[in-house]
Amino acid sequence: ANQEKTPKLHHQITVTATRIKTPSRETGASIIILTKEELLQTGEPLLIKALQKTAVVSIIQSGPPGTATSLFLRGSNSEHTLVMIDGVEVNDPISPARSFDLAHLLTQNIERVEILPGPQSTLYGSDALGGVINIITSPGEGSPHLDLSAQIGSWKTNQIHLASAGQWRRLAFSFSLTHFQDEGISAASTAYPGNKEKDGYANLSLSSRLDFTFSPTNKLTLFCRAMKTRTEIDNFGGPYGDDPNNLQKNHHLIARLQWQHFLLASRWEQLLAVNLVVNQRKNNNPSDDLHPDHSEQAYFKSWFLKLDWQHNLYFHPQNTLTFGLDYKKELGLSDYTALSPWGKTISIFPQQQARSWGFYLQDFLRLPPYFFCQVGFRWDHYLHFGSVLTYRLTPTVFWPATQTQLKLSLGSAFKAPSLYQLYAPPSFFGPIGNENLQPEKSRAWEIGLHQYLFKDKTHVGLTFFSQDYENLIQFDFLRGFINTGRARSQGWSIAIKTHLFHHLQLNCNYTHLRARDRQTNQPLLRRPAARLNLGVSYNLKEKLTASLWLNYYGSRWDTDYAHWPPRRVALSAFKLINLHFGYNFWSSCQIFLRLDNLLNEQYELIKGYGTYGFSIYLGIKSKISL
Repeated sequence: ANQEKTPKLHHQITVTATRIKTPSRETGASIIILTKEELLQTGEPLLIKALQKTAVVSIIQSGPPGTATSLFLRGSNSEHTLVMIDGVEVNDPISPARSFDLAHLLTQNIERVEILPGPQSTLYGSDALGGVINIITSPGEGSPHLDLSAQIGSWKTNQIHLASAGQWRRLAFSFSLTHFQDEGISAASTAYPGNKEKDGYANLSLSSRLDFTFSPTNKLTLFCRAMKTRTEIDNFGGPYGDDPNNLQKNHHLIARLQWQHFLLASRWEQLLAVNLVVNQRKNNNPSDDLHPDHSEQAYFKSWFLKLDWQHNLYFHPQNTLTFGLDYKKELGLSDYTALSPWGKTISIFPQQQARSWGFYLQDFLRLPPYFFCQVGFRWDHYLHFGSVLTYRLTPTVFWPATQTQLKLSLGSAFKAPSLYQLYAPPSFFGPIGNENLQPEKSRAWEIGLHQYLFKDKTHVGLTFFSQDYENLIQFDFLRGFINTGRARSQGWSIAIKTHLFHHLQLNCNYTHLRARDRQTNQPLLRRPAARLNLGVSYNLKEKLTASLWLNYYGSRWDTDYAHWPPRRVALSAFKLINLHFGYNFWSSCQIFLRLDNLLNEQYELIKGYGTYGFSIYLGIKSKISL
């Protein structure tokens, strides 16, 4: 009988690590890639759930889906990770620290997610202090087709998804429309008294990508993503944090128009892009029976515009020079009104803006198959604090005889003060904003050893890393925002991926982290010292698929605000076991079953806030050729 060969592990192509298409083996930087197939294997509709299967990432959330989410990449603050969608920077200019809330991103129509830990300002400027996450929309490929899916499950969850993609002559298109909704649980944990009301969530998301090829040397691409969400929230976590009518509505628009042009027999590539991001958030919390004398209303809006002109020179097969210019402008405003027994409080943040110019340069040297190296620097100029220079060096050495690779990365990064940190109006108690703030800065190194075994059927990677943060912006009750903080994040991680047999694949990744405040020597809050993910995937002749995942979060410190004065408390370690089945009963139709938190683990990501217990979801999806 013919024996089926065990498949090899593919060396994935990354764009984020170098700004050009590069095999992951040719860069000294750490890069974690979640492919479309891996996202489908998990069956997760929410992207944050899929990201939790990478141990370099820790995610916390203040309740059920849609509530505020923070992401710690190798222990860095949430605002120190630059989030991009199709290369568009989406960190919100009007959020207090210019962070991005990943709670509202769905997995539909995502081709892959590239996670690049460590300082990345050399290629991407401000906000990439601790790393970059780039979410890439699926392109249109093949003959036109229609994708339909639906699922229902616990907590009255329901989701409907419609997508179409393909190519027609010179036009490639990809379109996706998804509606997700659930009844939820109380954001303030029901483990404490006074928290019974459920906090639901609704999300309507649209994403599209159009590629029009005018000629072999000219292509125009339009990316567009829009999200409209409605989230019920509570006033705070812990005892009696419930609020029956506290509502938050969000509108997001993300767009990118890109022109690609080749000159000099395709040796000179130009990418000219215009990016636009518009965010609008409304909070409405009228008085109710539980809070008859309290009400709140808030409105936030921001705009972000970026012009980017990138050049790639392929003058020699062993050398690629990348350089470019970019211009960024951001604006933000907000309005807050509250009523209480102590009177009326009004806080108006009038429209403010920030502008910057940047120049970046990277040289990519290739001496295949033994040596590859990227070296680069970036200069940024901001009107309100001046100029910043950052650098990056990422060499890698490969020994073909033993299939062994050594990676090294050195770099620096910065984060400009946010509009709120600069210009927030003073309160009754004293100043808040500080126009004299300087950028936050970081320096880091990492070294990795990678081994490919059994004819590329197994990959083992071990990485040691350390990153120092300086000039961190912190709030002082007497002086407002000031540059005073220092922190260090260091540790090691290991990742193993192997095809045990033709139909069976094992994924394992573990990170040990030590993240501390260098002034107090205390651990940084909400960062687990240990993160482990173990996954087994089974695929039987494209008929039956199954995956089993164990996610482990180690113990970590948090603050208990229900106690006065607030105190540090330890949150217990926990483990989640999730199971996903898929069965193709026709060539183009699949039913799937997802079981989350099989052991019904009771745990907290943030002190006082609720999380889901055992959950079950059932769905169907179909692909129809047009």
